Amino acid sequence: MSKFFGLILVLWLCSAAAAATLQQLSLDQMTQSATAIIRARVTGSSASFTGSTIYTYYKLEISETWKGAPGTEVMLPGGVANGYRQSFPGVPTLQTGSEYVLYLWKSPATGITHIVGMGQGIFNVTQQADGSIQVARPKIGETMLDANGHLARDQAIQMRLSDLKTSIAAGASK
Repeated sequence: MSKFFGLILVLWLCSAAAAATLQQLSLDQMTQSATAIIRARVTGSSASFTGSTIYTYYKLEISETWKGAPGTEVMLPGGVANGYRQSFPGVPTLQTGSEYVLYLWKSPATGITHIVGMGQGIFNVTQQADGSIQVARPKIGETMLDANGHLARDQAIQMRLSDLKTSIAAGASK
């Protein structure tokens, strides 16, 4: 019987290890914690080992900066390098040629620029048939907790780019 419970414990730990838990962030929280907020197109990517972890480096062509002084690269854990593949739950990928609004945070300790809140800080930019520009972020599939540690429900976000700019300006002034 104790072998059975041991097996259940191991299976539970393995399943928990394959998931990520994120803190749910509002647009204001992301704006305040970001060191830079930009509109950019991904122009290329490459991956390499840093220690035992593979990181993918995304090159950015910045068209607008709404906060901070961003670099032209963002780094996310995971990718393919030297014939090895690593992936991490909750870590998004960016597509070369796609345009995004990115909430960025540069670590003062490492100098690495990350995405705020993982996928929460990435908005796809698209031009609509009427010429307006929309931004959208899909619902995050990872487990999310609110600031009090309670399970939170995420929702997809879609709005006009001009409305997001207004939100960023209001949040940055707080």
